[in-house]
Amino acid sequence: MSSAPLAAPAASDEHRADAAHAAPRGNPTLAEVEAPWANSRYFLVDVVSLGALASIMGVASYAYGYIVGDLLSKWLTWAGGGKDYPDEYLKDGGLGCPWWVLLCWLGGTAVGVLKVAVGLDSYNPFIVEIRSQHCDTLPGLKTCLCCVVTLFSGACMGPEAGLASLGGGIGTFFAACVARLGPDWAAEADERRRLYVLGGICAAFGTIMPSPWVALLICMECSLLKDDAEGKQLRLFGRRTLFILGYAAIVAFGVRYGVKAIRELPDLAGDLRRSGDHYKNDDLPKAALLGAIGAVAALVYAIIGAVVKGAFVKIGTLLERSLGKQARVFSLCSLAGLLTGVLGYLCPMSLTSGKEAMFPQILSRLGTSPLFPTPVGSAWSLLWIVVAKTLSFSVAAAGGMVGGPFFPVLFIGVVVGQMCALIPIEWSLHPTAITVPCAMVAMPSSVFPIPFTLVAIPLSYFHLGTMGCVPILVSIVTSYTLVVGSGLLKALARA
Repeated sequence: MSSAPLAAPAASDEHRADAAHAAPRGNPTLAEVEAPWANSRYFLVDVVSLGALASIMGVASYAYGYIVGDLLSKWLTWAGGGKDYPDEYLKDGGLGCPWWVLLCWLGGTAVGVLKVAVGLDSYNPFIVEIRSQHCDTLPGLKTCLCCVVTLFSGACMGPEAGLASLGGGIGTFFAACVARLGPDWAAEADERRRLYVLGGICAAFGTIMPSPWVALLICMECSLLKDDAEGKQLRLFGRRTLFILGYAAIVAFGVRYGVKAIRELPDLAGDLRRSGDHYKNDDLPKAALLGAIGAVAALVYAIIGAVVKGAFVKIGTLLERSLGKQARVFSLCSLAGLLTGVLGYLCPMSLTSGKEAMFPQILSRLGTSPLFPTPVGSAWSLLWIVVAKTLSFSVAAAGGMVGGPFFPVLFIGVVVGQMCALIPIEWSLHPTAITVPCAMVAMPSSVFPIPFTLVAIPLSYFHLGTMGCVPILVSIVTSYTLVVGSGLLKALARA
């Protein structure tokens, strides 16, 4: 078999001591090296199967991204009378298109009809699928389909949920096919299924993250499980599984790039360095401040989401009592689509996941882009984007639209960082150079326990060097400590 059990418990101190005493005297470094695993027929079959799975995800991701990215921007531009979305709306900072209200409402209604038709009331977030290493094929396909329609309607939901469910669902199907090869293969069917689910999800992330190693990091960190009540020890799958997941992410990225070259992101850090903006030690307390601001923003985000969810739960309960479950599913999606359209009209940047609009938003305040030669947007307009985007995601999530929170939260973090740059502090020569990378990940890091992934994302997006990562890590550690380490998050969850 290509991988050892995927969730082997962490060794206790006593076991570690025993292992240390039993370590080979010749080379202690080799004591923890796993048994050979790349020299069997099982490995060959798994490599071929995961390679095929990753290739499928590479092709599927292009089609998926074209629908929820390019086509979405085209219809928003068309409905707005040819006004390019999002660039032109960033420049003038005005209202959106009134037709968006109707079209988003129709889109939300279509999602409701589709969810009723396929029987999808709820779905597992990708972090649950990774931790449980489970994703059934048919529900995964349903989730992906509903996510495509949700995102195409303009809803503020992330694309990661649909792609991850598709990858995990196909992985489960591939594992079932391999189990039919004979009794030896069937005996290890559950272990292989778990490996293939993780491989499919890792391949999915390999096509939408800035680099395959970021996809591998997010799957690894999401897989860490508590081995005790306080979380002082964690357990994880073996290194052989980690290497095979890396292979899946690389193949998926390569195929996706081969179908159509992925647009290279602007070298913002290089531009800043050439202008004389460099790391300084006084960046560290500034980064801690940004982490604290990110923590506060995350709490406000969570409170708004809870209030909106409470309102939708009450409406849904009344609908289900009087009209039944299907009417509740349909009506809430339709209502979410209508409110999405209204928010989109009032604040154009509240629409979509934010993945495609993130860099135009960053460039709009940087002051180094030919597209935006001078910073646009006041503090109040940036605050309105944060509030509207938060409301838009909260409405979509509470209404049962299908998608993830990851990219919307990153986008909100970017705008919070742009607001922080307006605080009268000597941040740096270009204030957003430190405030945006730190704040964009300080917000999600207060809830998502994936610190190294969140360092890797701005590192990859902005081409930051080793020095540029230091303030980012400080902001992440600060935010997570204030929200999770203090017990504040658990207290809010109990409230």
